[in-house]
Amino acid sequence: MTALYIPAGASVALAAVTAFLRNRGMERGRFVTKMLASLLFCLTAFIAAASREDMHTRAALMLGGLVLGLVGDIALGLNLFVEKGYQRYVFVLGGAPFFLGHLLYISLLLSYGNIQWHLVALLPIVPMFFLLLNKFGLLKLEKLLLPLVMYGLVLGAMMLATFNLAAQGGRLGHWMLFPGVLFTISDASLFMSKFGEGPLKRLTRLFSYTSMLSYYAAQGIFALAVAWL
Repeated sequence: MTALYIPAGASVALAAVTAFLRNRGMERGRFVTKMLASLLFCLTAFIAAASREDMHTRAALMLGGLVLGLVGDIALGLNLFVEKGYQRYVFVLGGAPFFLGHLLYISLLLSYGNIQWHLVALLPIVPMFFLLLNKFGLLKLEKLLLPLVMYGLVLGAMMLATFNLAAQGGRLGHWMLFPGVLFTISDASLFMSKFGEGPLKRLTRLFSYTSMLSYYAAQGIFALAVAWL
């Protein structure tokens, strides 16, 4: 198992370096370290898959979600090198693989056991958070408000799916306490950094760390989970 934890931990460490480089305006270096971090969580997943006696469909689906994450990371990284007028469109395009990956994760995790229906209350939390920030002028979303609210529903569903599996216990269940919340922190931090106004705009440097560290920690946990699915 040590062979799994080393690349997973290195991925999170590189995420911290990426945030540091972003805050220093070193975009090329940031792109390189971010791509390496993403390749490392994929490497973790493939090592986990190789450690299995057989390849279950669920493990294969988790691998697919992680690869979609890598594709999204590449797309968002390239956003830094396009003209400013096109950056918002590339940002949305880069979000598509993450959206699909989250749907894949959710369907996979919900395939374990029965749904704890009281967890459905988690669904509106993130959309309401985004709506409130927009209402009070802390986010400037304009035409992106509806897509972001829909994405918030997906994040709520991710928390539902991970907590639902966590409630079933076992090694896999214990790990699943964290990824849904981590993805929510990561994506909320990313959106607040990208579209934040007023006091949120002043927290951009902090959001660099919260978005990167939580995202790579979540992907690392899912990569480790390939060994147990």
